[in-house]
Amino acid sequence: MLLAIQEHGGVAAAARSLAFTPPAVSQQIAALERQVGVPLLDRSQRAARLTPAGLRLAAHAERVLGDLDAAEADLASMGELASGLLRLGVIPTAARALLPLAICRLRETAPDVELQFEQSEPEDSLPALRRGELDLVLAGEYAVAPRRLPPGLDRRQLLSEPMLVAVPAGHALTGSSVSFIELEKERWIAGTPSSSCAALLERSAGLAGFDPLVVGQCGDFDLALTLVAHGQGIALIPNMVAVRYQASSDLVRFLEPDKPKTRRDIYLAIRRGTAASPGIAYALSALREAAASFAAGSSVAPASAGPRQSDAPER
Repeated sequence: MLLAIQEHGGVAAAARSLAFTPPAVSQQIAALERQVGVPLLDRSQRAARLTPAGLRLAAHAERVLGDLDAAEADLASMGELASGLLRLGVIPTAARALLPLAICRLRETAPDVELQFEQSEPEDSLPALRRGELDLVLAGEYAVAPRRLPPGLDRRQLLSEPMLVAVPAGHALTGSSVSFIELEKERWIAGTPSSSCAALLERSAGLAGFDPLVVGQCGDFDLALTLVAHGQGIALIPNMVAVRYQASSDLVRFLEPDKPKTRRDIYLAIRRGTAASPGIAYALSALREAAASFAAGSSVAPASAGPRQSDAPER
């Protein structure tokens, strides 16, 4: 409960995240304060905040929860076979490109592991992973708009792919690459406001020295490509989406931007201490194989998926 209050900024928000009532959370914190003998919440403001003592105890709670996860994973590793339910939060683009092959591979290597997945953006799935509502998160991050992982989570890199500029097939730009400054006068279809995709365009254009002319915003890459195909603007599209689109349509061309280059990292996040769990290890291995297979078959632009030796599945 301390961690939830710290993360959500108040008792009411913490209660919602934990599916408790605010009075129940307040009573538990009051009981904890009596036990430790110091105030843990500053109740002088409209939204209660942790006191310095509360912050210090919350840091211990983070470590305790990590140790509990590690203990559970350690016991699970003693079993001969991986089994049980794994709950995965995944972004839609990675789900389409990687999940079918990863699920098939997991069924071969760990048939008693059931992978239950849900579509979720990192801003929602990573906090849910930290709270224990998910076991793994498959997410993306843009190089010029990095996202800091919440405390208590670890990251495993799967692949790095270019973000490509989608232009109508008849666009005046030729060749396979383009400098970002050449796109200064273009009309852009950007990501939704405050999204990491919108931040990617703003920062990339800013590094090139201009403010992009945004004529539309959407959170669906397929919709953005449909608008590009009909001449409504240009857009930044992940390579894995471009590969799928190019296989069925010749209405859009894809250019690799330079100065600055734009890339997206696809990674798996887990709670610290759970890597030794057989189910997590098999799932990570299956996702790595799917990422390597996708990278090898990429037909739009090269994508790197070479796992580092230090990232080998932990058993």
